[in-house]
Amino acid sequence: MKGKFWLSLVAMALPVALGGQTVLAQVVKPVADTAPALQRYEVYAGAAYSSANQVKGSSALVGFNIGADAKLKKWFGGVVDYGYYSGSSGVAKPTVTTFLAGPEFSIPSDSLTGFFHVMFGGAHTNYPGEVPDVSFAYAVGGGFSYKVKEHWAVRLSGDAIISSFVLDPNKQGFSPHARSNGRAVAGLAYRF
Repeated sequence: MKGKFWLSLVAMALPVALGGQTVLAQVVKPVADTAPALQRYEVYAGAAYSSANQVKGSSALVGFNIGADAKLKKWFGGVVDYGYYSGSSGVAKPTVTTFLAGPEFSIPSDSLTGFFHVMFGGAHTNYPGEVPDVSFAYAVGGGFSYKVKEHWAVRLSGDAIISSFVLDPNKQGFSPHARSNGRAVAGLAYRF
């Protein structure tokens, strides 16, 4: 019985006598979570250019675009968007305002994030004779966001904005024509 006791004692002490390598090898050290935290919200603003198919007689409309998005998952969220564009066509100074919202899909990475969105809402013009002055509009597009600092990113995007305005001198109040305008936006985004 004494032999078994001493053999058991040596068997337990041997790993410690060897520098504890065997005992410590079985302990799993926790790995620090190095994944960056999901920044759920982003606000952005930038300069915008829109083609002038929306307003008769204009060659281009230049303005600004602001918006915000919220991520429910790393790859999915929602976006709201407001744009104001103006131009000059002779005496008239047409403007178009868009207000849109919809889902946004993202392809995230460390510094470059791609996104695709489909937004629905409305567009307004003040150009004389354009009917209706407020129209249903939707936009399909996407872009890229490049992280330059922890919370700041450069954002480039493009859309096709489809709405329905027509020059209607008879004031009949209907517009059977859907027009597509290309839009490009370059600006800054703040994430939190």
